[in-house]
Amino acid sequence: MNKFGSTRRGFLKAMGQVSLGMLVNGSIVMRTLAQTKDPMMQHDYTGWENFHREQWSWDKKTRGTHLVNCTGSCPHFVYTKNGVVMREEQSKDMPKLNGVPEYNPRGCNKGECATDYIYSSHRIKYPLIRVGERGEGKWRRVSWDEALEYVANGIVDTLKNDASDCISVYTPVPAVSPVSFAAGHRFASFIGGHTHTFFDWYADHPTGQTQTQGFQGDTCETADWYNGRTILMWGANSAQTRIPDAHFLQEAVLNGSKMYVISPDFNSTATKADVFVPIKPGTDAALALGMVNVIVKEKLYEEHHLKEQTDLPFLIRTDTKMYLREADMVKGGSKEKFYTWDTKTKKPVLMKGSWGEEPEMKAKIQPPFMGRNTLTFPDGYLELGDLDPALEGTFKVKLADGEKIKVQPVFEAYKPKLNEYTPEKVSKITGVAPSVIIQMARDFAMNKPSMIIMGAGTNHWYWSDTVMRTFLLLCAMTGNEGYNGTGVNHYVGQWKPTPLPGVGKLSFPLGANKHRFCQTTIWTYYHGNVYDAMENENIDTAKYLRESLKSGQMPLFPENGRDPKVFICYRSNWLNNAKGLDYVLRNLWPKLNLTVNLNIRMDSTALYSDVVLPSAHWYEKTDLSMNEEHTFIHMTEPAIAPLWESKTDWEIFALLSKKMGEVAKKKGYTKYFDEKFNIARDLTKLYDQQIDGGKLATDEQACQFVLDNAPQTHGITLEMIRKEGPQRFKSNWSSPMKEGVPYTPFQYFIQKKKPWPTLTGREQFYIDHPTFFDLGVEFPVYKTPVNADQYPLRFSTPHNRHSVQSNWKDNILTLRLQRGGPMCEISPVDAKARGIKDNDWIEVWNDHGKTMVRCKIRNGMQAGMVSMHHEPELYMGKFGGENTQNPLPIRINPTSLVGNYAHLKFRANYYGPGGVQRDTRVEIRRYTGSVTAGLTAAATQNEKDISHV
Repeated sequence: MNKFGSTRRGFLKAMGQVSLGMLVNGSIVMRTLAQTKDPMMQHDYTGWENFHREQWSWDKKTRGTHLVNCTGSCPHFVYTKNGVVMREEQSKDMPKLNGVPEYNPRGCNKGECATDYIYSSHRIKYPLIRVGERGEGKWRRVSWDEALEYVANGIVDTLKNDASDCISVYTPVPAVSPVSFAAGHRFASFIGGHTHTFFDWYADHPTGQTQTQGFQGDTCETADWYNGRTILMWGANSAQTRIPDAHFLQEAVLNGSKMYVISPDFNSTATKADVFVPIKPGTDAALALGMVNVIVKEKLYEEHHLKEQTDLPFLIRTDTKMYLREADMVKGGSKEKFYTWDTKTKKPVLMKGSWGEEPEMKAKIQPPFMGRNTLTFPDGYLELGDLDPALEGTFKVKLADGEKIKVQPVFEAYKPKLNEYTPEKVSKITGVAPSVIIQMARDFAMNKPSMIIMGAGTNHWYWSDTVMRTFLLLCAMTGNEGYNGTGVNHYVGQWKPTPLPGVGKLSFPLGANKHRFCQTTIWTYYHGNVYDAMENENIDTAKYLRESLKSGQMPLFPENGRDPKVFICYRSNWLNNAKGLDYVLRNLWPKLNLTVNLNIRMDSTALYSDVVLPSAHWYEKTDLSMNEEHTFIHMTEPAIAPLWESKTDWEIFALLSKKMGEVAKKKGYTKYFDEKFNIARDLTKLYDQQIDGGKLATDEQACQFVLDNAPQTHGITLEMIRKEGPQRFKSNWSSPMKEGVPYTPFQYFIQKKKPWPTLTGREQFYIDHPTFFDLGVEFPVYKTPVNADQYPLRFSTPHNRHSVQSNWKDNILTLRLQRGGPMCEISPVDAKARGIKDNDWIEVWNDHGKTMVRCKIRNGMQAGMVSMHHEPELYMGKFGGENTQNPLPIRINPTSLVGNYAHLKFRANYYGPGGVQRDTRVEIRRYTGSVTAGLTAAATQNEKDISHV
């Protein structure tokens, strides 16, 4: 028996008292020791000794993982005694791959705090309905029946009085927990509501990869990092944000690999580097092009690879700057077939595999992560044979109308721009010495295989698409792609649900073509009436957005100028991570008649909701887990039944479906016709549809449905995962799965020589679209960071070592590892100029909003920039309601509004604008007002927020 007694009920009661006491007053043990008068007095420690001894015995061991968007997807065992979860630990049973270090053990300090959230005072225990103002923290505890009826009334009224597309359902990435993800999407699909994109919204989508390769994204699993001989860590800080995988880099370096860390600040990963490259913020594209300049000048590029795999030998008309198309040369020719100049025949020749060609065996399925399905083309289709495409030169051709014009290969047309990026010129832009640029280029081209590992540091800029295009160019130039140890490997977000067919079939039961997909960045920008200040950059965002919406290139919901009325959010702290937060609260939130949040804890979104429904913890439900950093699928299962009155997301949406039918009957509004999809919808059948007549009544049934309906997992069962541990995928997106070999992408195109899913059928570095011409980015070029905000300091909001987005931001254990709350890092130079000392309270502000936090003076920070770890809860600031997102507007790059250019078209989480944030500029000043009063008010508010009733 431990000191809390033997019963689960007694333990929970005691834990509630202890955690609340610790939250308000600090550690009980520390306060007791502080009051000790006699330091030599003997103390009775047997209580806590026995408590910890009890942790090493258990009644039950179950599978578990942490269903958060951290990219870890770490398999754990969860140990339960007397109905209480005592602890979790890494399962250490991931299968080993050949010739690389193993994945085991896999976890981090944040994940090991998962149990804390089960018994935390922040836990949502009961259904709650707001009785005060949104954000005030005043609630009324209600029954599930009353809460569901409240929500169902709001939804049915909206269907009757407005339209189904006025109902929004938001949840993020399915890879984290596909069954929970599918629950709300399935519900929205049946009622005709719209669901939101997420990969682009939080700026994790690698837009440049879609533009260049026709892919949503794909990357090697992290075990393959070990195979790189030259590794460029570019805007990625794996030691802090990829903790379970950072060891692969350290072991690679110990094995003789050379690692460069390119970053504006000296970070944790830089301590492990062979060479630290301090770069001026936002100048990454210039550095990459400086390296390309050296590679071209010294002829270190792989010529055959460029001719076969890229558009660099494709011909451009010098008069219009457009690709030379078959329609130009032949009457009735295709606008989607393109030419090269054959150096042997001295004639223009059509290149095989472009968008205008169809394979003999047409694809039955269009994977949503590809521009088009080219995998049914035969192997070897791109082989050049006797064809020798020219990379250089200017040639004359005769058009179909008899006119003679000059044409050039893309490479020839690009050379004048590349010649501008000499190491000397690039050094002035980036602050990186010419000798370092030259050495990096030579290492990357000659010490192969070489790879780039990129993260949010480069992916969250306004011009991030162009930055990534330069990275991809660097790899294409040197042939560093499609083989182990190579490629541009993008790690931002746990975005890759490999068994996508199964997830899609569960989530979109009527088919994706009969589902409303909302582009979240546009939705928030438009309905939040966000001011972006881009007129200071001579870019008229509104003009491009109007054109895109009017022509149907990008979607906006609700349609016909209606406002959104209902917002249901689950598995996400959407409001807390919303760029343009002040605009959202001021302009968007009042439009919503009903905001509903399904949640484990009282986070910022819950605080500003009308109804909060208690969701089951990760150790209280069954779901699957996967990511892009390894090629295994595993699970979580109930270690205990859902505590208090919480329920799983799958069950909650099923119950809401049932209640919708009941409310619809009472209101006499049970049927309506959806003209957009020609569907007669019947709310009385909604519950039966949601659970598929009982075939999908439970979370376990839904999990197995996903596994059974995807070729990547067909034959894998939950029982196999329970008994044997994580199972490796049987197939993958853009490369075959090889026994014991780390997955690396794009082998179907580079090794098997199938066409790329782009307009040209190649990696496409030239985009002949009017918007790209307008902005001067038809080629990969360097664009200076946006300086629309007229303030002196660049504001960076990186991921935190001690949290995953806002998860664990409020955790007492992780807060003790830092300064106990939000802080902003600043260089000694900038601090001195403003009379700021370490740990002072400071205001960070611009025209969009402000936040007030403590200051941390850091020697590793460059002058001219400040850095604040993103997404503290709105109730964690000095006076509450302040967040890293306050000074951030939403800035939409017009290139991501293009939706009428072959592979560049809207598809949910495949292509669309993102909520970029690194171009924000701010000023800071020391706060001289009353601190104590503010802190007391914030603490009191926090105590109210977590009391729930």
